[in-house]
Amino acid sequence: MKKSLIALAALAAVTAASAQSTATLSGTYRFAYQKDLSASYRSATTNSNVQQIGSNSSAAATAPADLSIRTGQGLVVTDANFKLEAVEQLEDGMKASFDVLFETSSFRGAAVTRADSGIGLSTGIGNIALRNTRGSDLITGIGSSAVNIPDGLYDSTGIVTRSAIDTFTYTAPAIMGVTTSVTYLENNDGPINLAGTNAVPANTAAYVLGAAYANGPISIRTAYKSSPDNLTASSGLTAKANFEVALAYDLGVAKVSYAFDGATASGTSTAAAGTANAAGTNLTAAEAQAIANLATKAAHGVSVHVPFGKASVGVEWYKRDVQKVMAYGVRYDFSKRTSAGLAFGTKSGLTTTQGFKGQQYRLGLTHTF
Repeated sequence: MKKSLIALAALAAVTAASAQSTATLSGTYRFAYQKDLSASYRSATTNSNVQQIGSNSSAAATAPADLSIRTGQGLVVTDANFKLEAVEQLEDGMKASFDVLFETSSFRGAAVTRADSGIGLSTGIGNIALRNTRGSDLITGIGSSAVNIPDGLYDSTGIVTRSAIDTFTYTAPAIMGVTTSVTYLENNDGPINLAGTNAVPANTAAYVLGAAYANGPISIRTAYKSSPDNLTASSGLTAKANFEVALAYDLGVAKVSYAFDGATASGTSTAAAGTANAAGTNLTAAEAQAIANLATKAAHGVSVHVPFGKASVGVEWYKRDVQKVMAYGVRYDFSKRTSAGLAFGTKSGLTTTQGFKGQQYRLGLTHTF
């Protein structure tokens, strides 16, 4: 009996070794005191130090239009997520990989939500990856790690937009330091051609051609995004193809980056006035039109990151038409996993409604594992 158990244990050990499969768990937790423009809501009081971020005024839905907009301010859990990744070494040098990100909101008792996830296969003739993720623009990748404010480029700035998508990507082997890729993208979360109330245009597909080059201190990334097929024009705007580029140069004492993001729509918006969220923050017709028209303008971004031993300083500037974001930050690393950061930023150019204009800050402690 003992010999049988030993044999089975040995067989299991050999099988595990031959599979060469590994799984890792990582994540981020950040607690901060901050002022968050995206959490704005109407309040009948004059108290500017309002409820915890994410809270809504009980009278928000019925508040008169002339009441002032208040911003979320206070202590809050800003990040509480974990990521599971698995890699398996296959025959003939191939490799399979899988990852899934789980996120929670800032509140106690909040449910865990599946966020970005994907599966891939690496081969000698290139890599393929299938992902359920969110749209991304190259301009968002140039930011300094020393700058971490509540509302980044993905949060109600008007600089870029982000929505759930499904993608299939093929990445070719590098040639003379240049890596190229092609991505088939469906501009919706889940299958297309759904019936009934979930109906979408017959085709919402787009293609992204990408290229990347890195050599010493220089890195360059470009992307050409086709316009979605048969995407129904909304509010007078029509989706269009656009070109993006991101450049970075590491001087040693500082890293300087620049990015360009072309317009993603053409035409003139005819957006009407209305309530934009459950908090009752009403957009006028002019405000809604101005926000929508941002998609018809190109964006630019510049960032500078300067390290000082365990500390680092960052400055960022982004602009699309009249909308601008300026941010400053300092970060101190106690270790490879634990750091403290202070950041301050401003938005300008559009209305204060929906957090498109104002000042924000964050002082937080972060741990990654």
